[in-house]
Amino acid sequence: MALTMDVALVSCRDYSPAALDAAIAQAAESGGFPDIRGKKILIKPNVLNASAPEKAVTTHPEFLRAVVRFLRRLGASEIRVGDSPAIHNPIAAAKASGLYAAAEEEGAEWVEFSPGSPRPAPKAAKVKSFVLASALDDCDMVVNLPKLKTHRLTQYTGAVKNLFGLVPGLNKSGYHLRFPDRDAFGTMLVDLALSVGPCFTFMDAVVAMEGEGPGNGKPYPLGFVLGSADMAALDWVAAECIGYDPRKIPYLREAFERNGREAEAAKDLEVGPEKPCKPRAGNFELIPYGNSGSSTIGALHPSLKTLARMFTVDRPIFHPSLCIGCGACVRICPAKALQQDKNRGSRIRIDDNACITCFCCHEVCPAAAITIGKVPLRSRSASFDSGKRRGK
Repeated sequence: MALTMDVALVSCRDYSPAALDAAIAQAAESGGFPDIRGKKILIKPNVLNASAPEKAVTTHPEFLRAVVRFLRRLGASEIRVGDSPAIHNPIAAAKASGLYAAAEEEGAEWVEFSPGSPRPAPKAAKVKSFVLASALDDCDMVVNLPKLKTHRLTQYTGAVKNLFGLVPGLNKSGYHLRFPDRDAFGTMLVDLALSVGPCFTFMDAVVAMEGEGPGNGKPYPLGFVLGSADMAALDWVAAECIGYDPRKIPYLREAFERNGREAEAAKDLEVGPEKPCKPRAGNFELIPYGNSGSSTIGALHPSLKTLARMFTVDRPIFHPSLCIGCGACVRICPAKALQQDKNRGSRIRIDDNACITCFCCHEVCPAAAITIGKVPLRSRSASFDSGKRRGK
């Protein structure tokens, strides 16, 4: 029997069934996967939107297939699969990504996420209970299948962030509105992870996403499967593999420390059988460290907020020439800061004072028509319309 590690790190170069079956089995053995005979399992992949597998936006369908096969071999009595994209119809997104067919063809049931019973969050810092998917209410364990990706709001997204998809549909927007600051939002994510019962994570890092993640970045062949019952430790190792210092990503550090450890103890994590290089991906395009600055901006006089945001805070930049007029950004915006002007070719108008820089619009845009950055005052009108400029 293999020595149990804090985090299993296993090489896997492609999505062939043979390679994945071997990698998942080894990650489970090294990561201490529990006995699940007779248990009901809920699998939570990443289904951000209706993207094809090769774009690396979602958990790869072959990865899901391998996990379902593995759970079957171990004697799970019932296997359900589900996710809840913020905007896209969950079934349509699951079908477009190949995950729906993968689940059904391997004998698992795809379930839609409706609100369930309130769940307490032990040792919560901001949210004492969460209303998550009802599919959690009668399952014995969650098997978490995140995709390793960069993320414009949180820099990195993995095991902890993937569980945010257990919040049904547009209810996610409410949390962005309550916690517009990046650090506060990260604390909420840690609270949520603590509210989920027994959970084991298999991370799809065979092909990761770099650059403008989580929806518009580029695939990067990283060649790993990670496994662990400790989400915080797994995210720590995965972030290091792509070149991040997890201590500089507030929610990763907080997740690690809320498990009762100092961040400095991360150097003592048992990782294997592969040893992570730092960075494993030397040319991986990362989202820069930093904070959205929303809390600081919010304390300013209203007349100064717009100007301060322009010059000090990364914010959404809309590109009309790329926009396809789908309106996804308007529907997802928790602050109702966006409007679609049908009289001007569906051009997007933004209320600068209302924007909370949560980057939800960037996350859901299917056309990469929204980037993140700072825009000089003289060029703003060329990039997008402002609904509340001075004098209007």
